[in-house]
Amino acid sequence: MKNLVKRNLNLYFRDKASVFFSLLSVIIVFALYVLFLSNVQVDAVKQQIGNAATDANISYLINTWILAGMLSITTVTSTLGALGFMVNDKEKKILMDFKSSPIKMSTYPIAAIITAIIVGVIISTIAFLIYTIYIFIDTGYLFSLLVIAKSLTLILISSMMSASFMGLLVSFLSTNNAFSSASILIGTSIGFVNGLYIPLGQLSNSLQNVIKLLPFSHIASLFRQTLMEDSLTKVFNNAPQEIITGYTEAFGVNLKWNGTQISINISIAFIIIVFFLSLLAFFGNFKRKREVI
Repeated sequence: MKNLVKRNLNLYFRDKASVFFSLLSVIIVFALYVLFLSNVQVDAVKQQIGNAATDANISYLINTWILAGMLSITTVTSTLGALGFMVNDKEKKILMDFKSSPIKMSTYPIAAIITAIIVGVIISTIAFLIYTIYIFIDTGYLFSLLVIAKSLTLILISSMMSASFMGLLVSFLSTNNAFSSASILIGTSIGFVNGLYIPLGQLSNSLQNVIKLLPFSHIASLFRQTLMEDSLTKVFNNAPQEIITGYTEAFGVNLKWNGTQISINISIAFIIIVFFLSLLAFFGNFKRKREVI
């Protein structure tokens, strides 16, 4: 198991293109907000509270919102990229060598999920550290140790869920071309699902409900609630509760279903359920596909 995980990690980090495309969505989001979209947030905040907050505090709020969204994306794209070896093994018939080897049938898929989780944690943690430094340079604010610990825990949870979910998806792909197409599609659409390109509040109610049925929006919400707690307090200090509620709902900090706010515990439970169901389906599909190879 250990050698198989090591082999998979080497394949991923040796392929510079895979690492780059895992970070491509993050780079796109960062560039879009630095160059264009940050003004949308600034205008939205100032329309609600006027000049009650300083520019540094507003910048802190926007940057923590961007960071939360970026992390929710990175754990998806990095785990997906880490599973590319499975498609390559299948297309080049390398999987047949594992089939004829003495290793247990379950070792290969378990090693694949472990590999994806490790990659997701590493890449997302690097992104978290780099953007945290950027926030400090831009605003002078640093996250507390508690927020850092919570964020790293969420990175692990999100990586686990994404690894199993993406593993299930990859188990249906048989060629590298199909994997590349899926990677591009997911990499470009995940920003919409997580409410980064277009805030959730600007979408129709029916589309919002569809997005809330996906675990990725709950991951994004949990990251936002954790990373934005301090910045929300600084910006909306003494603001009416309806203004705070309006902002947090419009920008996907808090999720509601039929007018009732979805609690943190429910979001976490939903993510864990998706993790286990995806994992079981992934193992089942891998076993079925392997038997017909």
